[in-house]
Formats: sequence, structure tokens, C-alpha cells
Amino acid sequence: MMPQNPRRGMRSLVLVIAVSQGGCFLIPHDDRVRCPTDRSVTLGNQDDVLGFAGCKRASGVTVRTGATIDLAPLHELTEITGDLRIGPTVGIDHILLNDLRRVEGTIYVGNNGSLSGLFLPRLEQAGRIEIEDNFALTTISMPRLEAIAGAFVADDNHGLELIVLSSLVAAKQLVITNHPRLELLQVDRLRTAELVRIENAPKLPPELVEKLRAKPSVP
Repeated sequence: MMPQNPRRGMRSLVLVIAVSQGGCFLIPHDDRVRCPTDRSVTLGNQDDVLGFAGCKRASGVTVRTGATIDLAPLHELTEITGDLRIGPTVGIDHILLNDLRRVEGTIYVGNNGSLSGLFLPRLEQAGRIEIEDNFALTTISMPRLEAIAGAFVADDNHGLELIVLSSLVAAKQLVITNHPRLELLQVDRLRTAELVRIENAPKLPPELVEKLRAKPSVP
């Protein structure tokens, strides 16, 4: 028997190791753990946000933290079948969920001490929206939102100056109260609402308020 060539044996060993390691990349990553659809996800720090980045759907998302975090990495999130709840927080300056299009439950944004802007540029449908007690909030922008199954409620956001709901056609209720600085309310396409309540918003044009209050009820 001829002696085995040690170099040839080494090459074979290297090849076996390379194939074994390469095989790891052929196994699809199981996103069911990182992107659960059977339970709500709670984000309390930036590592949580980065861990959830890339997920497209969720059954529920809760953001509650005392840390400074940026939600921009969640730009691929498109649908939430339950609630989106943000607050209380102290370290979020802007909320931008660029691809979020549908939230079947409630969008609740409340008690966020540093929040100045809420931007949901592609949101089209929501079950209910509640935005309250965000004292630094100046802008709410949801320009593609067409329908709210329940109510849109904005209350006690004392720095609020602008609300953009320029595509909204129907909502059960439109409630906007206690906004001393609110000057612009864009709801030009609203056709039907069971209740329109606008109070303590002295900078809004009176004719706009009366026009909205005259909207017919949903059949």
C-alpha cells in the first residue's frame, strides 16, 4: 500500500470543513422566533428594535422605555393585526414607520415626553387611533389614511400645531380636544362621521370647525 500524501489529506480535511461551514448558510433562518405573529412584541431599548428590524408583520407592538431609541429600523413593518402602543417614553423624538399600511387594532401614542413628530406616511387603515398627553408633539401626519373603523381621538397634546388626515373619508368619531396651538387641520375629504367633536382649539378657523360638525352620520 502506498503511503498517503499528507498534503492531499490536508486538502480533503479543509474541503470537508468548508462544506460543513458553508452548509450553515444553506439552512433558512427561522424568523418565527425573531418575528412572532402569535404574541405582542415589546421594545424597550435599541437592541430590541434592531432585533425586530426586517419583520414585515406583527400581532402587536408595544414601545415602552426610558431609553433613547430610534424606531426607523422598523421601516419594513407593513401590517399589525393587533395594537400598536407607544408610550410612556422619554427618549423618542420622532416616530416614523415608513411602510406601515394597516393596523387592525388601536394605534395608541401617549405620554411620550420628547415626542415632537408622529409620521405614518403610508398608513391606509386603522381600527382606532388615540393620541394623548404628548406635550412636545407638534405634528401628526397620516396623509394616506382613508378609513378608521372606530374613532380618531387627539387630546391634550398642548404643543400640537398640525394634523394631516388629508385622505380620510370615513370614521365613526373625530374627536380633537384641548389643543391651544393647533392651527392646521387637514381633513378635506371626510364625508361621514357619527360624531365630530372639536373643543378648546381656538386657533382653528371657526368655519372649518362648523363644516366638520355638519358631516352626515355613517348610514
